[in-house]
Amino acid sequence: MANLTGGMRHKELERWYRLRNIQKAAQFLVLIIVVVLVASFVSSRIFPLEERESFVPPPQISAGSRVENFSFSVPGPHPWQLRASAATVSDDMNTVVLSDPTVVYQGGKGGIIELSAQSGELDRESQNVRAKGNVVIRYRDMILATGELTYSQATEQAQTDSAVTMEGGDMRLTGRGLRISIPDEEINIEQDVKAHLFNVKWVDEQGKLPM
Repeated sequence: MANLTGGMRHKELERWYRLRNIQKAAQFLVLIIVVVLVASFVSSRIFPLEERESFVPPPQISAGSRVENFSFSVPGPHPWQLRASAATVSDDMNTVVLSDPTVVYQGGKGGIIELSAQSGELDRESQNVRAKGNVVIRYRDMILATGELTYSQATEQAQTDSAVTMEGGDMRLTGRGLRISIPDEEINIEQDVKAHLFNVKWVDEQGKLPM
């Protein structure tokens, strides 16, 4: 009888130790999972996904390389964005030759001034832009056309000494020399200005001037 009782106690003790070891292993596994989850959460808070991805350097543009769908933007009080169907970087890595460029300027009074041309150049250091060939400027209901135009980031002005045509409403102006102030949204044709008016009735049926 004593041997039977001793054997039962031995089996119970063995079962108890086995259950205890299983519980300890389970508790240890749960602890590891909790630590991993906490570490992952802390890492995501300290190093967000966007910030981790931002450390990947963008592809470098080599001298003389051609870039399709080129874009360039300048922030600030009067930001502007440049887009071109293609661009070629010069050997000095500073001048970018543009094909079919379009530049959108944000004026100081909330207006939008859009410039397009057949070709152009961007100085990456000074952020100056030179547009050439069928240059068209659109501002509100006015459309201006000239042969070339240069924009200076230092003065935030665009200018040319070439012949200029401006159309808007029932009026067409021609002249030479153009100055555009982006902050003031002012457009000035400087010399040889001629005006052509369309669809204007100077007198009514009774011969009176319109008031």
